[in-house]
Amino acid sequence: MDDKRAAILQATLTLISEHGFHGTPMSKIAEEAGVGAGTIYRYFENKETLINELFLEIKRDFSIAMLAGLSAGDSTEQVFRKTWLNAFQYCVENPAEMAFLEQYHNSPFLTPETEAATSQYLAPIVDAFQSAIEAGEIKNIPFEMLTIFAYDVTVAHAKRHLSGALVMDEANLELAVQACWDAIKAA
Repeated sequence: MDDKRAAILQATLTLISEHGFHGTPMSKIAEEAGVGAGTIYRYFENKETLINELFLEIKRDFSIAMLAGLSAGDSTEQVFRKTWLNAFQYCVENPAEMAFLEQYHNSPFLTPETEAATSQYLAPIVDAFQSAIEAGEIKNIPFEMLTIFAYDVTVAHAKRHLSGALVMDEANLELAVQACWDAIKAA
């Protein structure tokens, strides 16, 4: 990746994580990246394009991290546990990216097109859980509800861990992932 493009993306991530979308003008991004304001427009058509490209890159990296260590023979529970723990680890190691993803998912930037562009990243998990629903291994609930246990609860634990409000040691991680698994597994 071009160094200037990477600097612009990193500056955007840093500023948006600290100040939000509206508190991050292009002039601030240019200043933080150490480039001229016009340079940004050589790489990105506008702020919306910049933010969407940053989202796609972070979502790709997050998805790769979530899928780490999965094997074709893993049970549904193993897939759930690995992806949950991987997501937690990613969030703890990448708090700015976590904050950006949370803001993006609750913003007008999220469109069906950007959702479609990222759907391929998590297709293995979606397919595994859809198969598990069909096989009666997990509850037949909408996938969006499953993501609450597989992602939203994970992020909440990571945020509390990062703030010091909750120490997520191995024992607490096991309690959390087990509670989420118990919530979705078939009786």
